[in-house]
Amino acid sequence: MSDQVLSEPLTQREIAIFTGLSPKATQNNSSASHASDKPGTLPAASSRFPGLSHKSLLMHAPTTDCRCVRHLFLAVAVFSATASLAVAQPNATDTDTEPILLAHRGLVRHAPENTLPAFESAIALGASIELDVYQTRDGQLVVIHDNTVDRTTNGTGEIGNLTLAQIKKLDAGSWFHPRFRGLKVPTLDEAFRVISQRQRTPITIALNMKVISPGIESKIVRVVEKYDLFDQLFAFGQPADSSRRFKDANPKLRTTIVKIYDSKHFAAALKDPLADCLWVGFIPSRKEMDHAHQLKKQVWLSLKIGDRRPDIWDRSRASGMDGICTDWPLECRLHWRTTK
Repeated sequence: MSDQVLSEPLTQREIAIFTGLSPKATQNNSSASHASDKPGTLPAASSRFPGLSHKSLLMHAPTTDCRCVRHLFLAVAVFSATASLAVAQPNATDTDTEPILLAHRGLVRHAPENTLPAFESAIALGASIELDVYQTRDGQLVVIHDNTVDRTTNGTGEIGNLTLAQIKKLDAGSWFHPRFRGLKVPTLDEAFRVISQRQRTPITIALNMKVISPGIESKIVRVVEKYDLFDQLFAFGQPADSSRRFKDANPKLRTTIVKIYDSKHFAAALKDPLADCLWVGFIPSRKEMDHAHQLKKQVWLSLKIGDRRPDIWDRSRASGMDGICTDWPLECRLHWRTTK
Protein backbone atom coordinates (compact mmCIF):
# COMPACT_ATOMS: atom_id res chain seq x y z
CA MET A 1 0.00 0.00 0.00
CA SER A 2 1.51 3.35 -0.97
CA ASP A 3 2.15 6.27 1.40
CA GLN A 4 0.07 8.38 -0.97
CA VAL A 5 -3.00 6.32 -0.12
CA LEU A 6 -2.30 6.66 3.60
CA SER A 7 -2.00 10.46 3.42
CA GLU A 8 -5.01 11.18 1.24
CA PRO A 9 -6.62 14.38 2.61
CA LEU A 10 -9.73 13.98 4.70
CA THR A 11 -12.79 16.17 4.43
CA GLN A 12 -13.66 18.54 7.26
CA ARG A 13 -16.60 16.31 8.15
CA GLU A 14 -14.32 13.27 8.40
CA ILE A 15 -11.91 15.20 10.61
CA ALA A 16 -14.85 16.21 12.79
CA ILE A 17 -15.86 12.56 13.15
CA PHE A 18 -12.28 11.67 14.01
CA THR A 19 -11.79 14.38 16.65
CA GLY A 20 -15.31 14.77 18.01
CA LEU A 21 -15.14 18.52 17.27
CA SER A 22 -17.30 20.62 14.97
CA PRO A 23 -16.09 21.08 11.39
CA LYS A 24 -15.37 24.74 12.15
CA ALA A 25 -13.33 23.84 15.19
CA THR A 26 -11.29 21.29 13.28
CA GLN A 27 -10.54 23.87 10.60
CA ASN A 28 -9.34 26.38 13.20
CA ASN A 29 -7.44 23.95 15.38
CA SER A 30 -6.00 21.28 13.10
CA SER A 31 -2.58 22.94 12.88
CA ALA A 32 -2.39 23.64 16.60
CA SER A 33 -3.60 20.21 17.63
CA HIS A 34 -1.28 18.28 15.33
CA ALA A 35 1.78 20.46 14.73
CA SER A 36 3.59 17.64 12.96
CA ASP A 37 0.70 16.94 10.56
CA LYS A 38 -0.52 18.82 7.53
CA PRO A 39 -3.88 20.55 8.10
CA GLY A 40 -6.70 18.46 6.71
CA THR A 41 -4.81 15.14 6.81
CA LEU A 42 -5.01 12.21 9.17
CA PRO A 43 -2.66 12.65 12.18
CA ALA A 44 0.20 10.21 12.51
CA ALA A 45 -1.06 6.95 13.96
CA SER A 46 1.54 7.08 16.74
CA SER A 47 0.17 10.41 18.00
CA ARG A 48 -3.36 9.10 18.44
CA PHE A 49 -2.74 5.37 18.97
CA PRO A 50 0.53 4.71 20.87
CA GLY A 51 2.26 1.57 19.67
CA LEU A 52 0.40 1.46 16.36
CA SER A 53 1.41 2.74 12.95
CA HIS A 54 -0.66 3.29 9.83
CA LYS A 55 0.91 0.27 8.19
CA SER A 56 0.50 -1.96 11.24
CA LEU A 57 -3.16 -1.04 11.48
CA LEU A 58 -3.69 -1.96 7.84
CA MET A 59 -1.33 -4.92 7.50
CA HIS A 60 -4.23 -7.37 7.51
CA ALA A 61 -6.71 -5.30 5.45
CA PRO A 62 -7.95 -7.39 2.49
CA THR A 63 -8.18 -4.41 0.12
CA THR A 64 -6.16 -1.39 -0.96
CA ASP A 65 -9.13 0.61 -2.14
CA CYS A 66 -8.70 4.21 -0.97
CA ARG A 67 -12.27 4.53 0.23
CA CYS A 68 -11.91 1.41 2.38
CA VAL A 69 -8.71 2.78 3.86
CA ARG A 70 -10.41 6.05 4.74
CA HIS A 71 -13.34 4.21 6.31
CA LEU A 72 -11.01 1.99 8.31
CA PHE A 73 -9.13 4.98 9.73
CA LEU A 74 -12.39 6.64 10.69
CA ALA A 75 -13.46 3.40 12.37
CA VAL A 76 -10.19 3.33 14.30
CA ALA A 77 -10.87 6.85 15.54
CA VAL A 78 -14.41 6.08 16.57
CA PHE A 79 -13.46 2.89 18.40
CA SER A 80 -10.50 4.50 20.17
CA ALA A 81 -12.60 7.44 21.28
CA THR A 82 -15.14 5.08 22.81
CA ALA A 83 -12.89 2.18 23.82
CA SER A 84 -13.92 2.42 27.46
CA LEU A 85 -17.43 1.43 26.43
CA ALA A 86 -16.12 -1.92 25.19
CA VAL A 87 -15.13 -3.04 28.68
CA ALA A 88 -17.43 -5.71 30.08
CA GLN A 89 -19.59 -3.91 32.62
CA PRO A 90 -22.06 -6.36 34.12
CA ASN A 91 -25.60 -5.18 34.72
CA ALA A 92 -25.16 -1.69 33.30
CA THR A 93 -28.48 0.14 33.40
CA ASP A 94 -27.47 3.65 32.30
CA THR A 95 -29.62 4.51 29.29
CA ASP A 96 -26.61 6.22 27.68
CA THR A 97 -24.45 3.10 27.87
CA GLU A 98 -23.90 1.47 24.51
CA PRO A 99 -24.00 -2.33 24.24
CA ILE A 100 -20.67 -4.12 24.07
CA LEU A 101 -19.96 -5.19 20.49
CA LEU A 102 -18.86 -8.79 20.06
CA ALA A 103 -16.90 -9.15 16.84
CA HIS A 104 -18.29 -12.42 15.47
CA ARG A 105 -15.25 -14.74 14.97
CA GLY A 106 -13.11 -11.59 15.11
CA LEU A 107 -13.18 -8.94 12.38
CA VAL A 108 -14.39 -11.39 9.75
CA ARG A 109 -14.83 -8.78 7.03
CA HIS A 110 -11.18 -7.77 7.27
CA ALA A 111 -9.28 -10.98 8.16
CA PRO A 112 -9.88 -14.74 8.05
CA GLU A 113 -12.41 -15.74 10.69
CA ASN A 114 -11.22 -17.22 13.99
CA THR A 115 -7.56 -16.44 13.31
CA LEU A 116 -5.12 -14.39 15.36
CA PRO A 117 -5.18 -11.42 12.91
CA ALA A 118 -8.99 -11.34 13.16
CA PHE A 119 -8.72 -11.18 16.96
CA GLU A 120 -5.77 -8.78 17.05
CA SER A 121 -7.50 -6.26 14.80
CA ALA A 122 -10.71 -6.46 16.85
CA ILE A 123 -8.79 -5.86 20.07
CA ALA A 124 -6.84 -2.95 18.53
CA LEU A 125 -10.14 -1.28 17.65
CA GLY A 126 -11.69 -1.81 21.09
CA ALA A 127 -14.16 -4.55 20.16
CA SER A 128 -14.91 -7.67 22.17
CA ILE A 129 -14.75 -11.15 20.63
CA GLU A 130 -16.92 -14.18 19.95
CA LEU A 131 -15.05 -17.38 19.04
CA ASP A 132 -15.65 -21.11 18.61
CA VAL A 133 -13.80 -24.04 20.18
CA TYR A 134 -13.39 -27.74 19.35
CA GLN A 135 -11.30 -30.59 20.72
CA THR A 136 -8.91 -32.46 18.44
CA ARG A 137 -8.40 -36.22 18.32
CA ASP A 138 -5.46 -35.90 20.72
CA GLY A 139 -7.40 -33.74 23.18
CA GLN A 140 -6.15 -30.27 22.21
CA LEU A 141 -8.41 -27.20 22.01
CA VAL A 142 -8.52 -25.32 18.70
CA VAL A 143 -10.43 -22.24 17.58
CA ILE A 144 -12.45 -22.87 14.41
CA HIS A 145 -16.11 -22.50 13.48
CA ASP A 146 -17.01 -25.64 11.52
CA ASN A 147 -16.65 -29.22 12.69
CA THR A 148 -14.44 -29.81 9.66
CA VAL A 149 -11.40 -27.96 8.30
CA ASP A 150 -12.75 -28.03 4.74
CA ARG A 151 -14.19 -24.51 4.39
CA THR A 152 -11.50 -22.41 6.07
CA THR A 153 -8.28 -24.33 5.32
CA ASN A 154 -6.68 -26.20 2.44
CA GLY A 155 -7.30 -29.53 4.17
CA THR A 156 -10.20 -31.91 4.71
CA GLY A 157 -11.56 -33.86 7.63
CA GLU A 158 -13.42 -33.53 10.90
CA ILE A 159 -11.70 -31.76 13.77
CA GLY A 160 -12.32 -34.69 16.09
CA ASN A 161 -10.56 -37.05 13.69
CA LEU A 162 -7.42 -34.92 13.26
CA THR A 163 -4.51 -34.33 15.63
CA LEU A 164 -3.27 -30.86 16.49
CA ALA A 165 -0.09 -31.52 14.51
CA GLN A 166 -2.14 -32.36 11.41
CA ILE A 167 -4.29 -29.25 11.78
CA LYS A 168 -1.25 -27.01 12.31
CA LYS A 169 0.12 -28.06 8.91
CA LEU A 170 -2.89 -26.52 7.17
CA ASP A 171 -3.17 -23.06 5.60
CA ALA A 172 -6.03 -21.18 7.26
CA GLY A 173 -5.62 -17.87 5.43
CA SER A 174 -5.35 -18.27 1.66
CA TRP A 175 -9.06 -18.97 1.19
CA PHE A 176 -9.74 -15.41 2.38
CA HIS A 177 -6.97 -13.57 0.52
CA PRO A 178 -3.48 -14.49 -0.74
CA ARG A 179 -1.83 -12.05 1.66
CA PHE A 180 -2.94 -14.29 4.56
CA ARG A 181 -1.24 -17.35 3.10
CA GLY A 182 0.35 -19.51 5.79
CA LEU A 183 -1.91 -18.53 8.69
CA LYS A 184 -2.56 -21.38 11.10
CA VAL A 185 -5.64 -22.49 13.01
CA PRO A 186 -4.98 -21.14 16.51
CA THR A 187 -5.26 -23.10 19.71
CA LEU A 188 -7.47 -21.72 22.45
CA ASP A 189 -4.33 -21.05 24.48
CA GLU A 190 -2.86 -18.99 21.63
CA ALA A 191 -6.07 -16.98 21.25
CA PHE A 192 -6.27 -16.26 24.99
CA ARG A 193 -2.59 -15.29 25.07
CA VAL A 194 -3.13 -12.74 22.30
CA ILE A 195 -6.18 -11.34 24.07
CA SER A 196 -4.34 -11.06 27.39
CA GLN A 197 -1.32 -9.39 25.81
CA ARG A 198 -3.10 -7.02 23.43
CA GLN A 199 -6.15 -5.78 25.33
CA ARG A 200 -5.76 -2.26 26.71
CA THR A 201 -8.78 -2.73 28.94
CA PRO A 202 -10.64 -6.01 29.60
CA ILE A 203 -12.77 -7.15 26.68
CA THR A 204 -15.60 -9.67 26.77
CA ILE A 205 -15.02 -13.15 25.32
CA ALA A 206 -18.06 -15.16 24.23
CA LEU A 207 -17.00 -18.80 23.87
CA ASN A 208 -19.25 -20.77 21.51
CA MET A 209 -19.39 -24.47 22.36
CA LYS A 210 -19.98 -26.41 19.15
CA VAL A 211 -19.36 -30.09 19.89
CA ILE A 212 -19.34 -31.30 23.50
CA SER A 213 -16.54 -33.85 23.43
CA PRO A 214 -15.45 -35.77 26.55
CA GLY A 215 -13.54 -33.64 29.05
CA ILE A 216 -13.69 -30.43 27.04
CA GLU A 217 -15.19 -28.37 29.87
CA SER A 218 -12.39 -29.03 32.37
CA LYS A 219 -9.75 -28.36 29.70
CA ILE A 220 -11.34 -25.03 28.83
CA VAL A 221 -11.50 -24.08 32.51
CA ARG A 222 -7.78 -24.78 32.89
CA VAL A 223 -6.95 -22.38 30.05
CA VAL A 224 -9.30 -19.73 31.47
CA GLU A 225 -7.60 -20.16 34.85
CA LYS A 226 -4.16 -19.83 33.25
CA TYR A 227 -5.00 -16.39 31.85
CA ASP A 228 -7.39 -15.37 34.66
CA LEU A 229 -10.27 -14.57 32.30
CA PHE A 230 -13.25 -15.59 34.44
CA ASP A 231 -14.53 -12.02 34.76
CA GLN A 232 -14.35 -11.53 31.00
CA LEU A 233 -15.63 -14.81 29.56
CA PHE A 234 -18.86 -16.77 29.31
CA ALA A 235 -19.65 -20.01 27.47
CA PHE A 236 -22.76 -20.42 25.34
CA GLY A 237 -24.32 -22.98 23.03
CA GLN A 238 -23.85 -25.95 25.35
CA PRO A 239 -26.62 -28.12 26.89
CA ALA A 240 -27.39 -28.01 30.60
CA ASP A 241 -25.27 -31.05 31.50
CA SER A 242 -22.24 -29.37 29.93
CA SER A 243 -22.90 -26.18 31.90
CA ARG A 244 -23.00 -28.26 35.07
CA ARG A 245 -19.62 -29.76 34.23
CA PHE A 246 -18.27 -26.25 33.75
CA LYS A 247 -19.57 -25.31 37.19
CA ASP A 248 -18.11 -28.47 38.72
CA ALA A 249 -14.71 -27.60 37.23
CA ASN A 250 -14.93 -24.02 38.50
CA PRO A 251 -18.09 -22.23 39.67
CA LYS A 252 -16.69 -18.90 38.44
CA LEU A 253 -17.07 -19.97 34.80
CA ARG A 254 -20.18 -18.14 33.57
CA THR A 255 -22.63 -20.18 31.50
CA THR A 256 -25.84 -19.83 29.52
CA ILE A 257 -28.77 -22.06 28.69
CA VAL A 258 -30.08 -22.72 25.17
CA LYS A 259 -30.73 -19.71 22.94
CA ILE A 260 -33.86 -17.78 23.88
CA TYR A 261 -36.32 -16.57 21.24
CA ASP A 262 -39.32 -15.16 23.14
CA SER A 263 -40.45 -13.51 26.36
CA LYS A 264 -41.82 -16.73 27.88
CA HIS A 265 -38.49 -18.51 27.73
CA PHE A 266 -36.72 -15.31 28.75
CA ALA A 267 -38.72 -15.17 31.98
CA ALA A 268 -38.03 -18.84 32.68
CA ALA A 269 -34.31 -18.39 32.06
CA LEU A 270 -34.13 -15.68 34.70
CA LYS A 271 -34.88 -18.37 37.28
CA ASP A 272 -32.29 -20.85 35.99
CA PRO A 273 -29.11 -20.99 38.10
CA LEU A 274 -27.12 -22.06 35.04
CA ALA A 275 -28.09 -18.89 33.15
CA ASP A 276 -25.49 -16.40 34.33
CA CYS A 277 -25.88 -14.88 30.88
CA LEU A 278 -28.77 -15.05 28.44
CA TRP A 279 -28.04 -15.59 24.74
CA VAL A 280 -31.12 -14.27 22.93
CA GLY A 281 -32.45 -14.21 19.38
CA PHE A 282 -34.98 -11.43 19.98
CA ILE A 283 -34.93 -7.97 21.55
CA PRO A 284 -36.52 -7.97 25.02
CA SER A 285 -38.41 -4.95 26.29
CA ARG A 286 -36.76 -2.38 28.52
CA LYS A 287 -38.79 -3.76 31.43
CA GLU A 288 -37.54 -7.30 30.77
CA MET A 289 -33.97 -6.04 30.55
CA ASP A 290 -34.29 -4.13 33.81
CA HIS A 291 -35.57 -7.29 35.50
CA ALA A 292 -32.63 -9.28 34.18
CA HIS A 293 -30.18 -6.68 35.45
CA GLN A 294 -31.83 -6.65 38.86
CA LEU A 295 -31.10 -10.38 39.03
CA LYS A 296 -27.48 -9.70 37.94
CA LYS A 297 -27.94 -11.40 34.58
CA GLN A 298 -26.29 -10.23 31.37
CA VAL A 299 -28.20 -10.40 28.08
CA TRP A 300 -26.45 -10.83 24.73
CA LEU A 301 -28.12 -10.51 21.34
CA SER A 302 -27.50 -12.88 18.44
CA LEU A 303 -29.90 -11.69 15.74
CA LYS A 304 -29.17 -11.24 12.02
CA ILE A 305 -25.45 -11.39 12.83
CA GLY A 306 -24.35 -11.26 9.20
CA ASP A 307 -26.62 -8.37 8.21
CA ARG A 308 -25.87 -4.68 8.45
CA ARG A 309 -28.96 -3.67 10.44
CA PRO A 310 -28.81 -0.26 12.17
CA ASP A 311 -32.46 -0.68 13.16
CA ILE A 312 -31.60 -3.76 15.23
CA TRP A 313 -28.56 -2.05 16.72
CA ASP A 314 -30.62 0.99 17.75
CA ARG A 315 -33.46 -1.06 19.23
CA SER A 316 -30.95 -3.14 21.18
CA ARG A 317 -29.31 -0.06 22.62
CA ALA A 318 -32.69 1.40 23.58
CA SER A 319 -33.67 -1.80 25.38
CA GLY A 320 -30.54 -1.77 27.55
CA MET A 321 -28.94 -4.83 25.95
CA ASP A 322 -25.56 -5.74 27.42
CA GLY A 323 -24.02 -6.72 24.11
CA ILE A 324 -24.56 -7.48 20.43
CA CYS A 325 -22.81 -10.18 18.40
CA THR A 326 -22.30 -8.94 14.85
CA ASP A 327 -20.15 -9.13 11.74
CA TRP A 328 -20.35 -5.31 11.58
CA PRO A 329 -18.95 -3.95 14.87
CA LEU A 330 -17.00 -1.09 13.25
CA GLU A 331 -20.00 0.09 11.25
CA CYS A 332 -22.27 -0.18 14.29
CA ARG A 333 -19.97 1.98 16.40
CA LEU A 334 -19.61 4.54 13.61
CA HIS A 335 -23.40 4.57 13.15
CA TRP A 336 -23.94 5.36 16.83
CA ARG A 337 -21.21 7.98 16.84
CA THR A 338 -22.50 9.84 13.80
CA THR A 339 -26.25 9.66 14.57
CA LYS A 340 -26.18 11.02 18.13
